[in-house]
Amino acid sequence: MAISSSLGYLAVGLADGTVLLYRHLDQSIFSNSTSLSNVPKPRVVHESPTEPITGLGFREPSEDNPNIHLFIVTINRVLVYQVSGKGSGGTPTVLEDEVGCGLGCASMDWHAKDMVVARDEAIYMCGKI
Repeated sequence: MAISSSLGYLAVGLADGTVLLYRHLDQSIFSNSTSLSNVPKPRVVHESPTEPITGLGFREPSEDNPNIHLFIVTINRVLVYQVSGKGSGGTPTVLEDEVGCGLGCASMDWHAKDMVVARDEAIYMCGKI
């Protein structure tokens, strides 16, 4: 799972290769209602039945790029999905092919700019969009 710093987006990666994205989660969290019916419906942003999801992370907006991106790590590759801004909602783009990792071996860096992927042979910084 990954959540954006604004609490506006929540991504859930599943072992069957599916990534669910909840948008506007902050609005349902901070509403006055205690009903779970206010939780937004998830959107499937990625499906890959042969590759389980092993890591997720949000790249937060910056001066250079005002959009939010979601990094998706599988056992075989790293993808990036544009969550907000013009051009959002498309198909995830392969960022690194053949540089995936196992469960628990991927994390966003401290500044939430790059996905760090640890493998037996090296540590990779994936972030060029």
